[in-house]
Amino acid sequence: MAKRLNIMLYSNSTKEQIILPINPENIELKYEKKIETYNILGFGEINIQSERKPVKVKLSHFLPEDDSVFNTNSGIMYQTEENENFIEYNYSSNRAVEMFKKWSLEKNLIRLVIDDELNIEGFVVLFSQTIRESTTSKPYMLEIIENRSPFIKADNELGLYSRKTSVSIPKTIVMKAKDTVYSIAYKYGLDFKKLAENNGIKDVNKEMAGFKLSTIGA
Repeated sequence: MAKRLNIMLYSNSTKEQIILPINPENIELKYEKKIETYNILGFGEINIQSERKPVKVKLSHFLPEDDSVFNTNSGIMYQTEENENFIEYNYSSNRAVEMFKKWSLEKNLIRLVIDDELNIEGFVVLFSQTIRESTTSKPYMLEIIENRSPFIKADNELGLYSRKTSVSIPKTIVMKAKDTVYSIAYKYGLDFKKLAENNGIKDVNKEMAGFKLSTIGA
């Protein structure tokens, strides 16, 4: 049996969130660097390695046809059109499709987390569905490209950023406005899954001002 992957997508601007109910049929991660070619007189072509390109992710066949058996394995937090309240909702393919369509057309930064394999912030550049004759099956495809800010300069030629070698981590953190389990875990270099589990928190992106968060064991 294939390993069940925990895949979450989260919108920074709208706070909408979806946890995928099934493993995609394919997950393609594309890591590239730019190669520049020059022709030197009397020598020929040479290749020069340049900066790395943004990471590209492609998910295919990642939404089920039947919602009923997936209610306990995933969920959606979405924004209502009437009063902009956020509502936690059992998984619905129709609601997921509408959310992905919106993300592909609007300028939303999306965080994609795939277990311990990947954690990036980027844009949905493509969401597509294939409609087939005489069948209800609609294979979906989602493409995300990593966001790289031109205002943050990397500290080495690989385009990566080094962390401080020593970070003081308090045993208990009183969460402030806009603090989430994920943001605190990222700040202190903690495992956000263990941090959430140890504190009995299910939604790592929920703002919990005033909550006393224990960092022991994370």
